[in-house]
Amino acid sequence: MTKAIRSRLPEISSILLFIFSSLFATFLSLLIIDSGLQPAPSSPTAGASYIIYYLVAALVFSGIVIFLGRKKLAGILRWVFIAVIAYVVFYVWLYLGAFIAQTELQYYIIIFAAPAIMVLLMIFKNEWYVVDAAGFFLVSGVASIWGLVIGVWASVGFLLVFAIYDYIAVYRTKHMVSLARVAVDEKLPLLFVFPGEKGLKLKDLNLSESGEKGDKKVLLLGFGDMVFPSIMVVSSAIYGQANFLAFLLLPLIGSIIGMALLLFTKVSKPAPGLPMINGGAVSGFLVAFLVFQVLL
Repeated sequence: MTKAIRSRLPEISSILLFIFSSLFATFLSLLIIDSGLQPAPSSPTAGASYIIYYLVAALVFSGIVIFLGRKKLAGILRWVFIAVIAYVVFYVWLYLGAFIAQTELQYYIIIFAAPAIMVLLMIFKNEWYVVDAAGFFLVSGVASIWGLVIGVWASVGFLLVFAIYDYIAVYRTKHMVSLARVAVDEKLPLLFVFPGEKGLKLKDLNLSESGEKGDKKVLLLGFGDMVFPSIMVVSSAIYGQANFLAFLLLPLIGSIIGMALLLFTKVSKPAPGLPMINGGAVSGFLVAFLVFQVLL
């Protein structure tokens, strides 16, 4: 491995994880549709009314975490996040287990063992790679759920609104920066951690090491920076099944371009990820829509 590639391992790893999580989320959503338990969105604008609810929820959530962090009580939230992750892992394996299990016994072992193992690892082996694994399942699970709940144009609205919110939250109110500090200080599972050097221990991590001033030893990326573009990938793929590969790959490629611009150009840190990444995902979908729904 060349020195140049090694120095960029955190960025490369984050992009690869995003690709795998988006593809896995799409695969999972198709499994769910095939099961007959959850249909595809009834219309391209289905679920648009949820945008305001989740924007308010994001503000309330950030406020609670920051408040508890300042009161030195945020540690209690770790158990809440572990419970949420356990539920999402259970949800993922509920369908994935049905796909891979050969017997009913195997199925029940899988769907209960998977979240149990994840919870035990997060409690007794809380290292960066465990948090990243939990984040992978969380991103994939949430993206597959929302890709089936909201229509593709509602997804576009979600991504654009939260891109604006992320910009304001980082550069104006700066409460997203405070939220990241609490997450790092209290070791809350809210961020992907991509170390550039061996031997990183999560307990020793702090923001001054993680690239806030351009240092590339550690890259931190919020779970939301992968969830939202993954939702666009899933929604687009489901919407454009007649041209499945184009509607899957173009939003994915757009997201990758946005992520690359964020990670490989000289953007001052900390920086909001969603404006570039969501912008790329939406642009990719719009290209697919223009070509296959308007021009052809």
